[in-house]
Amino acid sequence: MRLLRLHHGLAAGKSHLKLGCISRRCFSSTHAHHDLTPFSRRLFKLPSAPSPPSQHHHDLTTFLSYAEHISLPEKSTVYVGTHYEYTVLQTLRQYALALHRIGGRDDAGIDLVGTWHLPEREQSRAIRVLVQCKALKAKLGPNLVRELEGTFRQAPVGWRTGQTVGMLVGPREATKGVRDALARSTYPLFWMMIERDGTLKQALWNARAEELGLGPLGVETRYGAEGESGSVTKEVALTWDGCDIPNMGCVELDLARFEEQWVASWGANLPEIEKGELLDIAERVLPHGESGFLSDGTISDADRTKVLQALQERQAGLSIPA
Repeated sequence: MRLLRLHHGLAAGKSHLKLGCISRRCFSSTHAHHDLTPFSRRLFKLPSAPSPPSQHHHDLTTFLSYAEHISLPEKSTVYVGTHYEYTVLQTLRQYALALHRIGGRDDAGIDLVGTWHLPEREQSRAIRVLVQCKALKAKLGPNLVRELEGTFRQAPVGWRTGQTVGMLVGPREATKGVRDALARSTYPLFWMMIERDGTLKQALWNARAEELGLGPLGVETRYGAEGESGSVTKEVALTWDGCDIPNMGCVELDLARFEEQWVASWGANLPEIEKGELLDIAERVLPHGESGFLSDGTISDADRTKVLQALQERQAGLSIPA
């Protein structure tokens, strides 16, 4: 699909949005979650997952069961808002976004936070994401873009980085006012139109977002046949350098395999606590606090020698009687 560049004259030059019209369904049978352990998050330098705002549900399936159990009216504000947040979370997993719901009284206007694991970006540099979900029937105005900008100043610890983007998500198309506000913004921002059933219909992002290394991000139109009628269907997917973006389930499996390779490179099966100690030493001994990664998940001989020597010295020091 052709990308439209919407130019807007600014005092400091010109900015642009990239626009794609999306038609992609989100099915409830998406890939299973493989939650990352605290050690995995340390290894890949990912922020800790926030505590869920509810003890009764953690995804769309459990929320629907809970809502039925307490007879929550489907037209109530709580039902509509929570259902939409989980729908957005589930839809965006298809594009390698690992999101967590944090909505509540102290959410500072943020509904979802997480990381975006795009291809060809180091695991330690996964983009941080702040998401606001607006399940409104009315058109969304540019004031919501200003509200989204405010979330950067109130972001949770771990999301206050120069590699953080904001996403505004709603079931209606972006108005001209919203597009202009996105283009003018000095923050890296996205707009996503996601219908209540999980269909992603529109995606826009500004020049500031593209400066974070998102140049290869694009959209692609695909055609197919639907059921016995054989009617032509059109589907547009987010792509990376013209290729499919692996879904988050695939990313989680890749991270788990990469972690296994890293641990195996030291020649031992270590329990979690010893893996943590090994990582402490690797970050202290190796330059710039790195953990010794090579592209295939193994450790170089020189780095292995440095770290194992430091580990032996530490163990020897602990064995000396007081």
